[in-house]
Amino acid sequence: MNLKSNQRGFVLMEFAIALPLLILLLYALGSVNLKIWDIAKKQVADYVLETEAQEIIDRISNDARAAHSVEVKKASGLGDFQTVIFVCHTNSVKKNDSGFYDTFCQRIYTVDSAEGKAFHIYFKRQMGEAHNNPLSGDNFYGDTVVRTLKFSKPAEKVLHVTLELESLVTGQSVKFNTAVYMPACEEFKI
Repeated sequence: MNLKSNQRGFVLMEFAIALPLLILLLYALGSVNLKIWDIAKKQVADYVLETEAQEIIDRISNDARAAHSVEVKKASGLGDFQTVIFVCHTNSVKKNDSGFYDTFCQRIYTVDSAEGKAFHIYFKRQMGEAHNNPLSGDNFYGDTVVRTLKFSKPAEKVLHVTLELESLVTGQSVKFNTAVYMPACEEFKI
């Protein structure tokens, strides 16, 4: 292919004109992509906040309904939080003269912080166990912290629960208040 003398360098000129436009187009696509990522991250963080709070309230409510006894005390650590200890019946596989007999299982919900930074709700089965089963916070999609976890007894065999969680990603908070009737509860200590 022979190029005429007046056509030499024309490709370089086109490239020189198109390069800034191509850079501008790539920059615009990148910034739109980052904006979409930021919006999606905030939406997922709010979803995580609401889901964690609902799941914690559901777990506490289910354990309260099954509790034989309930003890509420101040949580160890910083802040104005409470720990609740549910003692529930569990069926044992061993039999005695009257058939199966009951044993008891503790279910403890407490608030603690890692190095005093953020408060999370932990679940454990024994009082001496380390806090190694977090129910809230440290989620890749949206970290949450506990602002309030309180329990009260407004009436006989009724447990009132107040839970407030806050998202560290968006700053939004959600607060749940519920009252749980505890038909099996024989002892309640606050």
